[in-house]
Amino acid sequence: MNAMFKKGMLASVLAVAASSAMAASSIDIRVTGKIVPSSCTPSFVSGGGVADFGTMKVASLNSTTQTMLEGVKVIPISITCESATRVGVTFNDAHADSAPTTDTSINFAALDLQMTPAYTAGLGMYNSKPIGAYSMGIDRAAGAATNADGDELFAIFSSNNGETWGAKGMGYTPVKTDKSEIYSFSDVKANTTPVAQTQFNFKVGVSAIINPTNDLNITDEATLDGLTNVELVYL
Repeated sequence: MNAMFKKGMLASVLAVAASSAMAASSIDIRVTGKIVPSSCTPSFVSGGGVADFGTMKVASLNSTTQTMLEGVKVIPISITCESATRVGVTFNDAHADSAPTTDTSINFAALDLQMTPAYTAGLGMYNSKPIGAYSMGIDRAAGAATNADGDELFAIFSSNNGETWGAKGMGYTPVKTDKSEIYSFSDVKANTTPVAQTQFNFKVGVSAIINPTNDLNITDEATLDGLTNVELVYL
């Protein structure tokens, strides 16, 4: 019986093998690949993305109130795309631990630049205390934003992830520093729809204030250390 059982098993195996061999009478060709959006690359046109307020003496700063540093520093940015693409940017304070938690007590150098925590970023710490704050905005002056051909663009923003768009500010479009708003550009001043371009050239204005020096108790060099990440958003 064992011999017959083994013969039966062998016959079954051979039958399955033969069946499998007969079933492999065709093969499949697979066609794969990916379609991805055009790639865009941001860069600083000049200055390396540094808003340098230079060297200041403690004696030139207010001891009991915040001090507004002179002027608005300009950061020129260019976004270059492989083909015409709708793109925007967000701003994120990388040193938010030193940012204000309440409104600043004085205005920034441009009135469009906002004083509230959502629009301000930190300048780092000294003696475990925040050094100060800065606020930013996209320049809305005539010709401040252009495409590859030099045609004027106009800054717009969305606070609902691109569902709707609007415009704000006169001299500057103030930017939030917590990635809660997206900023893009239209090609008509009265239009608030992002436009596809191969290049976006624009300027970001930066204004800073220093906290009261009595609170900081500066006895050696204190370095302003603001850092904001500008991230592309494909629309």
